[in-house]
Amino acid sequence: MVRERIATGAWRTFLQANKGLCAILERSLPQAEPDIHAVYETRVATYLSTLPAGAKVVDVGGGRKCDFAKYRSPRSGIKLIAVDISAEELEHNADVDETRVADVTKELPFDDEAVDLIVSRSVLEHLQNSELFIENSARILKRGGYAIHVFPSKYAPFAMINRLLPNSISKWLLHILIPGSEGRLGFRAYYDRTYMSGMKRIIKRYDFEIIDVEVSYYQAGYFNFFVPFFLLNVLYELIVYALRLENLAATVIVVARKV
Repeated sequence: MVRERIATGAWRTFLQANKGLCAILERSLPQAEPDIHAVYETRVATYLSTLPAGAKVVDVGGGRKCDFAKYRSPRSGIKLIAVDISAEELEHNADVDETRVADVTKELPFDDEAVDLIVSRSVLEHLQNSELFIENSARILKRGGYAIHVFPSKYAPFAMINRLLPNSISKWLLHILIPGSEGRLGFRAYYDRTYMSGMKRIIKRYDFEIIDVEVSYYQAGYFNFFVPFFLLNVLYELIVYALRLENLAATVIVVARKV
């Protein structure tokens, strides 16, 4: 028992030392800014502010919480609805007005053209068929309604490693390397066409007009547990960032309008 505690303590010290040094190095990396998930929240907040009273907003993969609920004006009358395949996860969500359980590749439980805004954060990579979801979302969106999605790119190194490893090992590694990730990270990922050009092609098939696309090349945070891995990945990032190889980016945001 004493040896196990010593080993655990040594491992934590090793992780903290490496992560601390990587955090210092990160400050000078041009590709590390802006934080793509902060950009996503800003985009959602902007579109929320333009919606009419009584508008419906669907947070796909809403799970335990709705990160952008804080941007909704209490007097707006906007209704937030979280959709997730897990009823257990939705039971914890106190940020939204309503929850619905559904497999979004099979159905979105709303009437045709009943929704004003549909959004997702780190959901598309977990769908075995992302096109079916886009097709379903086109059905429920009103004409002129918007879709905003942020997702990791299929060809990012961390995503390729994730696909190569068995899900049980990926989950175990994440929980060791990223304390507090239990229940948030580690779900099985398929990365079905989740890269810039692949997702744009799908979206355009279903009466959507692409309004905005933004990518982030930064992914070194997945490797900050060991400085040499971090630096190797930084070199890769700097190359694809300089060449603007968007299909090799780490994360993608797409904003589309149904026409």
